[in-house]
Amino acid sequence: MKRRNFVNLMGGSTPLLLLSSCDGGINRKDHGEQKTGQLPFAFKNISRSIPTADDLLQYYERFNNWGRWGKEDKFGTLNFIDEQAVRNAKELISVGRSVTLSRPMTSGKLEMEIYSTNSDNIGSAHDTITVHGHGYTETHIDALNHISSKDGKLYNGYSESLITEKGALIHGIENWKNGIITRGVLYDITKLRELPFIPVDQPVQGWELEDFARKHKVEPRKGDAAIIHCGRNAFFQYHPDNPNTLGNKPGLNPSVLEFIHAYNAALMGSDFDEAPNNDKRYPTNYSIHHVANPFMGLPTLWNLDLGVLSKICIDRNTWEFFLVLAPLVVVGGTGSVVNPIAIM
Repeated sequence: MKRRNFVNLMGGSTPLLLLSSCDGGINRKDHGEQKTGQLPFAFKNISRSIPTADDLLQYYERFNNWGRWGKEDKFGTLNFIDEQAVRNAKELISVGRSVTLSRPMTSGKLEMEIYSTNSDNIGSAHDTITVHGHGYTETHIDALNHISSKDGKLYNGYSESLITEKGALIHGIENWKNGIITRGVLYDITKLRELPFIPVDQPVQGWELEDFARKHKVEPRKGDAAIIHCGRNAFFQYHPDNPNTLGNKPGLNPSVLEFIHAYNAALMGSDFDEAPNNDKRYPTNYSIHHVANPFMGLPTLWNLDLGVLSKICIDRNTWEFFLVLAPLVVVGGTGSVVNPIAIM
């Protein structure tokens, strides 16, 4: 479907959106490292089994949030971010350094018009930008209308027929126009595995997020943005001719949703996405999308650039940060290119 008319909705009466209601094999040597009393909080000890096709089907029910925040809810798991969570996240700012987590746009088209006026000789330049808001290259966030279930349902049970040629009539990205502000946590699985990048055939598993938190004494909290580092930059340095397409890249196994669900994370992001997409054990190429979007109401961030953030976190031995991102106000949009900012 083509969406040609983007409308910038300015103003309005929607309150400030302080969301709960904002690059080898897996190294297992760190498993079991935690000792009783070592940390002031308890971990959930999520399943350490790679989910089967039947497990994935059960996710549709186990992680279903339809009606949890009311039939008219537009925020899904962003509801986990309350005002206190935002204030707590603000306290993470210590040195005042900001870092972009966005990649330069590559799938888009920039047309420039430059001219000078005759009346006052002032030069002026105009931009026309077109960009594909999803896919494997642009840093973007998925709205809750991006994916429908097998029986044609969107988040909270709405029909996919509400997605029209002129834009979506439900769950448009404009609902998050006041921004998403919360505590971000970098789960650097390349550091956990002591590898430069995650191999294509060994995607990140949910229990590895718990292992990372255990090892580095990070407490997963309700309302967090769980940001997962797969080593994308290093992967393409080692594999410059590898196409970033379906089934050819590292990324996440759907078991990561076990972690997201158990700890009530509000948002999940990665420098890749699910992988390998052509894993024959699952009935869909987009196993994470098919659970997170229509059933969990979980906003997902893809194609992040986590190279600089990872270096800073390793240098400071700190894995949490203040995160802010502002989607474009595209009325009826199914997502938005976005520039997330981590502030340390």
